[in-house]
Parts: sequence; C-alpha cells; structure tokens
Amino acid sequence: MQVFIRGHETTVQPRWRDHIYDRLSKLDRFEDRIIRIEYFLTTSRHHLKGSETCHVKVKVPRKTIDVKKNGETMLDAIDAAAKIVEGQIHKLYKDVKTRHRRSKEKRLLKRGIETFYTGS
Repeated sequence: MQVFIRGHETTVQPRWRDHIYDRLSKLDRFEDRIIRIEYFLTTSRHHLKGSETCHVKVKVPRKTIDVKKNGETMLDAIDAAAKIVEGQIHKLYKDVKTRHRRSKEKRLLKRGIETFYTGS
C-alpha cells in the first residue's frame, strides 16, 4: 500500500501525518487490497476559520474511492474523511465476500447438490 500525504496551500504538520497513520492502522487487514491512498490537506487563509479540507483518494482493484470532507480543524476533517473511507472499504470487502459465497451456492445448485455447508 502506497500512502501519499500532500498539503495544498499549507505544509503538512507532523501531528497531522501521525494522526493519518493512526487512522490507517485500522485498515491493516485490507492492506493487500488497497493499492494507493492519497491525502490532500488544504487550509484556507480566509478570515473565517474552520474551513479545513481533507480530500482522500483510495485506489483498490477496479474501483477508486473519493472522499472530500471539511472541518473546523484539520484533525476533524481528517477524522471525518477517514471514517467515510473506512466504512466504504469495509462495505466493499463485505460485498466481495458475499459475492463469492453466492457464486459457490449457485455452482453447487447447478450440479444438483441441494444440501451443502454454508460456513456459519
């Protein structure tokens, strides 16, 4: 898994980088499925504070997950984006697991085997 962290109109602070790697540790079991993760951190120089943006692109086989979230602080924006990415990757893994299980059931039914172990 390749991880890229870039700052747009800001420099990436070490605490932001550490926070991102802490959030990525929750995705360790999907590490072989994830090809690349890119974080784009943007800080606005506007007089109204609270418009920090975290844009995350995750490349997995045959799909790209793209999430963009805003927050009052950069850590809030990173948390919001990471939460959505984690949910989508978990959902994708669950769908793949279900798809393979259903294909096995269909294959066995075609052969005429009605009773089979479902692996509960």
